[in-house]
Amino acid sequence: MSSKPRSLGEIIDGLGLTRTHYLALALVVMGGLFEVFEQLILSALGPSLEKELGVDASALALLSTVSLLAIVAGGVIGGLVADIFGRRSLLAVSLGIYCLGSVLSAMAPNSVILGVTRIVTGLGVGGEIAVGLTYLSELTPTKFRGVFVSLFNTISAGVGMFLAYAYTLVVIGPFASAINAGDNAWRWAFGLLGVPAVLIFFFRRYLPETPAHLLSRGKIQETNEALTRLATGKLRLRSGDDVHQYVDRQTAAASESAQHNESTGQTLKSVLARPLRRRTIALGVAAFLAWGAQFSVVLLMPLILVSRGYSVQGSVTFTMLQNFGGLIGCAIASYGGFAISRRTVVSSAAVCSAISVLAFALFAEGDALILALGFVFQIFVLLVNTTIWTWAPELYPTRVRGFGTAVIVNTGFVGGALLPLISSSLLQGVGEFWVFGVVAVMYLGLALAALFVPETHRVPLEVLHGSDKRTGAAA
Repeated sequence: MSSKPRSLGEIIDGLGLTRTHYLALALVVMGGLFEVFEQLILSALGPSLEKELGVDASALALLSTVSLLAIVAGGVIGGLVADIFGRRSLLAVSLGIYCLGSVLSAMAPNSVILGVTRIVTGLGVGGEIAVGLTYLSELTPTKFRGVFVSLFNTISAGVGMFLAYAYTLVVIGPFASAINAGDNAWRWAFGLLGVPAVLIFFFRRYLPETPAHLLSRGKIQETNEALTRLATGKLRLRSGDDVHQYVDRQTAAASESAQHNESTGQTLKSVLARPLRRRTIALGVAAFLAWGAQFSVVLLMPLILVSRGYSVQGSVTFTMLQNFGGLIGCAIASYGGFAISRRTVVSSAAVCSAISVLAFALFAEGDALILALGFVFQIFVLLVNTTIWTWAPELYPTRVRGFGTAVIVNTGFVGGALLPLISSSLLQGVGEFWVFGVVAVMYLGLALAALFVPETHRVPLEVLHGSDKRTGAAA
């Protein structure tokens, strides 16, 4: 009696973690780190742009909205393209577009042209984030999947949120003084972000394509080559290297990634059709509110602090120190990705975010309380966001995982684009307390939405999406 062929998920789980996994994580995270810089650069440079280009709170919010809507477009298009042509190629292309946008932003003569260049940058950033999450989710064994995907946000967003403001302080401060940049200091802050991205673009030539995507396209030999690279820890196979035959046509049939072939039109519809519709809507609403709340606070915080009498550099410094709390939130999320259910983390952290932002609104008077309460708020903000990023790619089968993840992440960016417009109007019209009150309501709505999302913690992707007949799991 022949034994049942192992599925691709079982094969990947059997390989464990190797040097290739860690190098792939490092390269994807490095790209994400600089792109988080790009997302936050408008906030960090807000007071400088207000001074040099006459950009007030509403105009700054509009620039942020334009950038984030471009991220949405880049993410949705990128997710769809990645499901067709592969994750690895899209990562490299997105990074090249992002680099171009950064350099063009540095040369913008006015706020209108700056908005156009932010569109270019956003297109690259959007593709990078959604596909990076999908790439790591598919490449990593089940046991470590939550940790690896959450580490992407831990390092890129947690560390990035702190370093983005530190970077801005250095460039508009000591660096600008050393080269006599004067009024052009903000241009250097944009332009220099294009330099390290070029290096990552070349390194990404050595990333393997995910076996799940290759198998979904019926590429058996390429799948075996990718699995061999993962198993041996080699980024590239040389001529003469043995390729282990992990899968053939029979074992491929046992894998969820090989179960379906859909047209592009079917792919577009499937994430909003049963059985995926409920999870898409519920986590999409959660992401919309999470990013909207975060960007409302992050974008306006330096301006709020300036209105309280702090200097431009002082406001950026305080915001930077507050955002250091995000690193702790991401670190907790990395542990939570390994040990705690997704629903528990998101719902409880969202409630704590609401409480902490109200505490900031009521009690943040004086340097110590502004720093401490802002710090605590950022812990819960990044705990929520990181877990949503981890959750999204787990909700979809391979055939639509890139697109489904892009829909969730970029629904979040729509919230980040639109809700700060409301917040900035509230800030200018009725004051900062109402901004924080609305943000608290957003987090409570987020906690409720998360209750309707299926739990995926430490469940193999193929079991989640119905290919393992022994479990009877449904997609």
